[in-house]
Amino acid sequence: MSAKPQKRKSEKSVKVLLSPADIAKVESVIDNAIRVSEDLLAITEEENRRLASGRPATIDDLLECKRKLVGEMETFLKQFKAQSNIFLLASPKKFTELQMSNERLTLALSSNSQNLVRALTASRRRVETIMRAIREKQAANTGYDSRGGYGATPSHPVSVGPRYEA
Repeated sequence: MSAKPQKRKSEKSVKVLLSPADIAKVESVIDNAIRVSEDLLAITEEENRRLASGRPATIDDLLECKRKLVGEMETFLKQFKAQSNIFLLASPKKFTELQMSNERLTLALSSNSQNLVRALTASRRRVETIMRAIREKQAANTGYDSRGGYGATPSHPVSVGPRYEA
């Protein structure tokens, strides 16, 4: 049996023609995505600044805004994925702006991730040190000395030491 060559169906390319007003709307959506990216960058940089000190930092005030902006960015990305052929009609300048903004955001988010891991590790160590000090204090309060009486308790937990007492 000889293989019969299969005819390929010709693929039709669909050209989308948009009016200048439609292109302006597309670019407006891209401008909004750039604004969201820049706002998210500013919040991430502030979060990084607070976390960089190594001390416990409050970032709760940033989280709600960050969550909202991430939601907006996800909406844009879904829209872009679903309608990429339309977005490609925007000017190259807009795409370059969006790309540069997203590259800066990606770097800041990478740094943010590392700072959050460091802050979490430092917080865990603090909690472990405090818990160890509490356990040692409790053990010292219930201990007996060599004569059967309650032993003298140190004035500070052993794991913390006198230099850290308040």
